Amino acid sequence: MRLLILTRPTDSIDGVLLDHLRVGEVYELGTQVACVFLAEHWAELVMEDEAIVVRSPSAAVSNIEPLVLVVDDDPDIRRLTEALLTAHGYHVIVAAHGKDAIQHLRHRCPDLIVLDLNMPVMDGWTFRTEQRDLPDQKRAAVPVLLMTGEDNASALADTLQAIGVIKKPFDPTELLNAIFAATHSPGCAPDRATPS
Repeated sequence: MRLLILTRPTDSIDGVLLDHLRVGEVYELGTQVACVFLAEHWAELVMEDEAIVVRSPSAAVSNIEPLVLVVDDDPDIRRLTEALLTAHGYHVIVAAHGKDAIQHLRHRCPDLIVLDLNMPVMDGWTFRTEQRDLPDQKRAAVPVLLMTGEDNASALADTLQAIGVIKKPFDPTELLNAIFAATHSPGCAPDRATPS
């Protein structure tokens, strides 16, 4: 959820200090953390389509929940997927195309990437190639779950070395199960901190 910070928080959540968040800045926070901010009147909700600069919270705040990067050009799919995942305890970053996703990936290392194939600017194929070529091996190796409407989705997932495939239109339970399995398997918890 995107929140505009109204008051500098004075408390902590689960032992994580929140005093690094700046008044007047917009941050993308997971649902659990965002609900506390809204309940305490420390922030207000910012709609996704508003033209704003979104700041990433510190690594400590992000580490409260598994981090998933959702890459899809369809805004309805992005919103639905983000809402579903945040409601189930995931921190979500969204990207409208592969180029946007690469930028996010350079700054944050998610636990999983949910990737569409057919997108403008940079499609899923090109994204996957550029991801593998990243100099940071953790970011280059973040597992990808393919989410596509293509008929031969399983074969495409194998070609892209994706850990699985979700067929569009997707079943929410199937998506949640696949993401849970991917984010809770050994070796799938990269360091999410911003590189120095």
